[in-house]
Amino acid sequence: MFVLTLARFGQPPDHLLVATFPYDEGVRSIVRDVPGRRWDEKHRVWLLPDNPDSILRMKARLEATGWRLSMTPDVRNYLNAAYQSAHEAAAIRDAGDSDIAFDYITEPYAHQRAGLAFLVKLGGGALLWEMGLGKTKTAIDYAEWLTSGADPAPFGRVLVICPNTVRRNWGREIEKHAGHKDYVIPDGDYKKRMPLVGSRRYTILNTEALSHPRMSALLATRTWDLIVVDESTRFKGPTSLRTKALHKLTATHRIILTGTPITGSPEDAWAPFEFVSPGLFGKSFYGFRDRYLDLDYFKKVQGVKPGKAAELRDRLGSRSYRILKADVLDLPPKVYVDRVVTLDGDQKRAYVTMRDELRAEYEGGQIEAFNVLTQLLRLTQITSGMIGEAGTYQWLDKGNAKLAEMDGLMDELGEEPVVVFGLYQEELRQLALRYGGPIIYGPTPEKDRARYIDDFQAGKIRRLFVQTRTGGIGINLTAARTAIYYTRGWGLEEYLQSQDRLHRIGQTGTVTIVHLIAEGTVDIQIAAALREKTRLADNLTGDLARRLAREALGMKEP
Repeated sequence: MFVLTLARFGQPPDHLLVATFPYDEGVRSIVRDVPGRRWDEKHRVWLLPDNPDSILRMKARLEATGWRLSMTPDVRNYLNAAYQSAHEAAAIRDAGDSDIAFDYITEPYAHQRAGLAFLVKLGGGALLWEMGLGKTKTAIDYAEWLTSGADPAPFGRVLVICPNTVRRNWGREIEKHAGHKDYVIPDGDYKKRMPLVGSRRYTILNTEALSHPRMSALLATRTWDLIVVDESTRFKGPTSLRTKALHKLTATHRIILTGTPITGSPEDAWAPFEFVSPGLFGKSFYGFRDRYLDLDYFKKVQGVKPGKAAELRDRLGSRSYRILKADVLDLPPKVYVDRVVTLDGDQKRAYVTMRDELRAEYEGGQIEAFNVLTQLLRLTQITSGMIGEAGTYQWLDKGNAKLAEMDGLMDELGEEPVVVFGLYQEELRQLALRYGGPIIYGPTPEKDRARYIDDFQAGKIRRLFVQTRTGGIGINLTAARTAIYYTRGWGLEEYLQSQDRLHRIGQTGTVTIVHLIAEGTVDIQIAAALREKTRLADNLTGDLARRLAREALGMKEP
């Protein structure tokens, strides 16, 4: 019997095996069919990624031709352990729960326990969970788990790469789920950020940092204990600077997070999965493309090659845990998600100017107590992206923090039906123009309003833009499981009533309520007041209104 032998070529993280065998054209074709295989001209040997699934498939094909697969002890032990871990991870994923022992700071749901155990078994992986299911919490639990058994616990450097608009949210989530503030969010130019990178347990950087040559070079000099890439679909093109920089990073453990694993073409899967599991498809994007993707004459991707869909699905599934809201039965009927953004540039300057003007009016007694909260809503117009006076507002298409976050949200939600609530007619017009969809607000004729609702419920339209006080009562929007509040006012009843347009009889799934909140603005006071279910309408002239006004205007208590 002829034998093909596998031995380690180099050391991890190279993840390469050398295959040696007496020349046979049939066996050569089997080896050439292994994803990621390459011919090393210098050593004149075939090199294969140490992926257990690839080796098992190759073993079965060899045995069918009368050949035997032999491995050196270290390779055999490694592949056996990797295969066993993958098998156990898949079982945990299928069960949807786990009894993993961990001292949680915040109590997890069953799928979050399963997610932690899944990551532990694989040493990382991809959490492809729809928005609102707790991907961030589970990633933080895993980061804390990595050092939970050590005494004393090692430093444990964690790099979080995420969109700029969620960096602050990551900090808040660490405080909530890890119970400490051992994180840093480097800001400013390169010289200011450089000494901060790696200075705390968690370093939280925006995705664009990897497009900066000096910053990406600095990150590549470190060996990180864990790297978490949030919204990993931001890394698509194999030739982009940020993708190349990501693949040069060194980490013991890796996680990618996204609710939409493939947002455009199947080719989008290569870059994030090559990061989270190097060698899963081979090191070369072009090898991945030629094996799995159907191309036209101009090399444009038309889809997945016939007969390769199952293999591609299996490869992705071996490192990923996919959950849809409809799959999770133990979640509460509503899930609340805050997406916090930071104002900058013209938007920030306009906000500060307006805030200072209102502060002066308040201190001068020009704003009566009975309408102080109403006056503060003028600040929410700026956080929305409207600068100027009523009737002459300038809408910020660029440099609008909430709009940039909305772009990411809409990409993340894909074709899922969404209701967007807002306070102002102008912001709703601009959003509807940008994303497509009808508006229900004051000027909407009753017959059009009814038609829009019917079309939305029937699935004919996927986006609906609703003014909270106009559409907060008397309509049924159960076709959607996600509501985005672009702006909110002080009215608790309007806020709760508008949620109930989705969360009512006829709704079959968990409803996710997303709030867009501008950090350091009146949005924070509005969010806190609504969260506390304060009946503001009964307190417009009381101490509560004065306290909220002073907080929003950045004034010290008297």
